[in-house]
Amino acid sequence: MLVSSIARFNAINTMNNAAYNMMNASNSLMGAMGGMNSRAFGGEHNLSMLHEMDKKISLDLASNSLLYKLAYLQEKSLAKRQAQECKQNKLNVLA
Repeated sequence: MLVSSIARFNAINTMNNAAYNMMNASNSLMGAMGGMNSRAFGGEHNLSMLHEMDKKISLDLASNSLLYKLAYLQEKSLAKRQAQECKQNKLNVLA
């Protein structure tokens, strides 16, 4: 039961880290596309640099979203397993 609890907390930690990274990627994307970083390009319109930033940030966003979903499913699976282990332990104590 202790091992499943540790694995479940690890999955929750992974979910939190992925959510935080998704938020950072989203903020970076909105900042870059919103013109907030126009001074970072020296006033010139370097579209290839913007395109590369867009690709990188979008890929980060997608990979963190996938990681979040996987960790969510892992946490749900471990919660179910932990509940089953608790039922088995209660039955063993009663017997």
